[in-house]
Amino acid sequence: MAPDLAGHRTARPGGRALVALAVASLLAFGWTSASAAQPPVSLPVPQTGEVTFYLSLPSSTPSLEEAAAKVATPGAPQYRHFSSLDDAARQFGATDKQINAVAKSIKSLGLHFAADPSRLFGRVTGSTEQWRAALGSPLSKQAATSSSPFITYGLPDHIPAALQPTGTGLLLPAAQVYDPAAEGGRPSSGKLPEPPLAAATTPTSAVQPWPFNTGTPLAANCSSPLLQDRRVYAEDQVQTAYGIKSLRAHASGTPAITVLDLGGGWLSHDLKLAGQCFGYSPPKVTQTQGDGVATAIDHADDETSLDLQTVAAVAPKAQVRVVQTTPDGVLDGFSRAVGDSRGPPDVISMSYGGCAFAENRSLPRFTSVLDAVLAMTALTGVSSFVAAGDSGSTTCGTSTPGPTLSYPAVSPFVTAVGGTRLTLGPENTRVSEVVWNDSEYGTDAAGGGGVTRLQPRPAYQHGVDAQNHRSVPDVSALADIVPGWPVVINSTLQTVGGTSGSKPLVAASTSLVDASQRAAHHPRIGLANGWFYKVASYPGAFYDVTQGNNDLAGVGCCQATVGYDTASGIGVPNWSVLPATLPKRG
Repeated sequence: MAPDLAGHRTARPGGRALVALAVASLLAFGWTSASAAQPPVSLPVPQTGEVTFYLSLPSSTPSLEEAAAKVATPGAPQYRHFSSLDDAARQFGATDKQINAVAKSIKSLGLHFAADPSRLFGRVTGSTEQWRAALGSPLSKQAATSSSPFITYGLPDHIPAALQPTGTGLLLPAAQVYDPAAEGGRPSSGKLPEPPLAAATTPTSAVQPWPFNTGTPLAANCSSPLLQDRRVYAEDQVQTAYGIKSLRAHASGTPAITVLDLGGGWLSHDLKLAGQCFGYSPPKVTQTQGDGVATAIDHADDETSLDLQTVAAVAPKAQVRVVQTTPDGVLDGFSRAVGDSRGPPDVISMSYGGCAFAENRSLPRFTSVLDAVLAMTALTGVSSFVAAGDSGSTTCGTSTPGPTLSYPAVSPFVTAVGGTRLTLGPENTRVSEVVWNDSEYGTDAAGGGGVTRLQPRPAYQHGVDAQNHRSVPDVSALADIVPGWPVVINSTLQTVGGTSGSKPLVAASTSLVDASQRAAHHPRIGLANGWFYKVASYPGAFYDVTQGNNDLAGVGCCQATVGYDTASGIGVPNWSVLPATLPKRG
C-alpha cells in the first residue's frame, strides 16, 4: 500500500548564527605524551560528560590559500593537482615541535589536547570538574531546553596563560554539549508560509496566490494533499528540468557525499518513506558523531532531512556520510568531513550560516581558522557547497545598514548556492525561472546575495563581476516554498523552501561528475567555482536567470540581469551540457 504522507508546508529560516564553540571528548583517541616524538594529532571520539574548546595553532595561512586557489584555477599548471590532507597539513599547519609544546602546556593544567589533522587548530577537552580545576573557577552553564537541547558552557574572563601558549588563541568563548534528556517536543526549524494557502487565494487578499505545480507528469508512489493539490514538486520533475536525468544516465563510479548536520537530526524511516514515494532506493547512510554530540540526536530536522533526501534522490548509489555536531560546530563538521578515515568525500553539503558582517567583526580569529580549513579542504580536492541563505540581501537584519550576507557562504573556498522560482511545462520542461523571493506571497524569504564588505574578490570572479570584493551567490537552483521541495519529516510529506534545497541538488549533481572522473582515473573536480565561472558563457551550460530580485527590506540589492548578478550568480547549471565542459587537469 502506498504510504499516506498527509502534510503541510515549511519554509526554512535564513540560517543559524554561528556564535559559540562545539564541545566533545578526547578520552578514546589514543593521546600520547607531549614529550613523545609523535605529536598528538587525531580526530577524538566524543565522550559523554566532556567539554571541548578550540585553540588556533601556528600556520602559513596566506601560502595555504594561494595553493588552494591554484589547484582550483583552470589553465594553471597546478589545476586539479591535489594534496593529501596529511601532506597539506604538514606543509601549511603547525609543526610537530609546536604541537608538542602546546600539548605539554595544556597537559600541565590537567586537560587533554589533540591537534586536528589539518594542524590548523586543536581541541582542548576535559570534564567540567577538570575545567574547574584548570581555571580555578567553574565554567558558566546555560541549561538546555526542549526547544534547544544543548547545554552552553562559557569560559571565565580571566584564564591561565598555559591555556593559550605562545602562537595560539582560543577561537570562541563558549562550547555546546547535546543533552538527550532535554530533547522532546522540539519544533521543526522551519515555519509555515504566511498567509496560509487558502487565504492567499481569496480575491481580497493583499498578496499574490501561491502558484501551482504546472509540470507533467507528477509521478509519486504515495498519497498526500500536497501532491493532489499540486503544491509540491516531485524529485523527478526537477531533475528532468535541470538535465540531471541525462547526467545520471551517463554517470559512473560511486559518489561520496558528506552532509553536515549541525544539531538538527534526521530519521532513517523518513528517508525510506521518501524513497518509496519518489521511486528511488535510499543509499546506506553512515554517521560520525562530532564534538559535544556523543550520542545520535533523536529528532527530525527539516534542513538535514531535506539535505539527505535530495542527495539520495539525485545519487541513490552514493556513499552518503553524515557528520553530526552541535549548532555551532561548523569548524568541527568540516574538519571531520575532510579528515574521514575512508578518505575525503567528493563534496560537502552544508545548509547553515550566520551574519557574515557580524562574524568578521566579533570573531575574526574563528573566521580566519575556518577559512583556512576550507582552503585546505579545497586543496585536498573536495568541493564544499553552502546555502547562500534565505533572508535575501539582509542576513544580518535591518539594524545593520545596507546589504549583508551569510557566512561561510562568503568564503572564497566554497560554492554559495542561491535560489530561484521555477515554472514547468508539459514533460517537465523548464518554461521560466526567476530569482526566488516569496515576499509577494506573504512570506519574507528570498535567496541570499550581494557583495561582501571584507572578503576580496577571488580570481575566479575576475572578468565576470566588476566588484572588487567577493560576491554571492555563485550559482542557483529551485528554492521556492510553494510549489517547493518535497521532504518527509516524521512520516509526513512537506514542501520546503530555501537554499537548503537548491544547495544539496547542486552538490549531489557535482558529485556524479566527480565519481565519473574518478572512475575514468582522472582527479577529482575540487572546488567547482573555477570550472563554473570559466564556462559560464559556454552555450547551454547554465540557464541565465534575468528576472527578479532578492530584496526583502528595500536596501537596493539585488536585481537579476543578463550574465552574472548578485541575485542568481551565473545562473542554474544545465547538467545535460555542463559535465562535458570540465577543463582538463593542468
